Amino acid sequence: MPRWLQTVSELALRVVFLAGFLILVGLAIDRLRLIFLPMLAALILSAALLPAKHLLTRRGIPNAVAAITVVVSGLAVLGLIGYFTISTLTSEFADLEVDIEAGFTEVLQSIGDWAGVSDEQVDEVIDDVLNSARGNADTIAGGVFSGVRLAAELLAGIILLAVLTFLLVKDAESMQRGIARRLGRNHRRNFLVLSSGLFDTLGKYFRGVTIVAFMDALLIGIGLVIIGIPFALPLAVLTFFGAFIPVLGAVLAGLAAFLIALATEGVTAALIVGGLVLAVQQVEGNVMAPFILGRSISLHPMLVILAVATGGALWGIMGAFVAVPLTAIAVSLLDFYTGAGQYASRKRPLVETAAPAPET
Repeated sequence: MPRWLQTVSELALRVVFLAGFLILVGLAIDRLRLIFLPMLAALILSAALLPAKHLLTRRGIPNAVAAITVVVSGLAVLGLIGYFTISTLTSEFADLEVDIEAGFTEVLQSIGDWAGVSDEQVDEVIDDVLNSARGNADTIAGGVFSGVRLAAELLAGIILLAVLTFLLVKDAESMQRGIARRLGRNHRRNFLVLSSGLFDTLGKYFRGVTIVAFMDALLIGIGLVIIGIPFALPLAVLTFFGAFIPVLGAVLAGLAAFLIALATEGVTAALIVGGLVLAVQQVEGNVMAPFILGRSISLHPMLVILAVATGGALWGIMGAFVAVPLTAIAVSLLDFYTGAGQYASRKRPLVETAAPAPET
């Protein structure tokens, strides 16, 4: 056998084995998504809340009390945001949906007139697209269940998220030290460096994205109010949550604002809204995100788009939310084992510099 053919065969065999392994891992994660997704969300949330707990413990508050205070406060804030979002969107959802459909219809009719397509054909295409969107609403929202089963799974996921977040916030350092003690000297140091790096990355990402999302929503909301576009508050809420889904979330939120402006205020207002969205995205991409997020998660835009699309296809909206942090974890692991990126020098601080207060 020629040497080049032997090399290609060996490479192909390795690719097949790797692809099979990844497929099995993906199937296992999909089967256990009701456990995996809350666990990943708890890791991200606890990483964001740990600095607040350390601040309280340095002031003499017992570790358990500090953990309870931080977790309850964090979950209460998330709950209030969720309640405000749901109440805002549901109170105006019917009119919002009508306006988005009207704007979409006007865009397609303008394209049809420019292309010389008859009004009947354009109306048929519009009806097909809208009916398809309505028929697949559950899939778009990531819901494959309904009724009591969905409510039970959501409740179980929320409870699991709360419990895991509390345990991680309370015992993250002791868990880290306990695992490290069971490893050899070299593996112990590598584990401490890697685990500290991952928690630091996830915490900076969540805190940074939350700040960026709030600033995006504030700027877009103020701009829409000044322009005189209706539903400024729901659109600002959509912008806020869209920021947690990089690239695609901003595009969808901006498109919704553009279509509503087109349907209610005309072409001029729609173009102004489009310019506003582009300006805010430029400020976010070139000023806010680099300054706030820094290099906590540095991924190529193509990798981000593929990760979000894959996460959304597998687990719906929740999958799109966790896709980028999960991809960042995978890239961070690769950087660690190849000695690249933030682990190039392997001189990262091992654990949180502040010693935790005694357990109670």
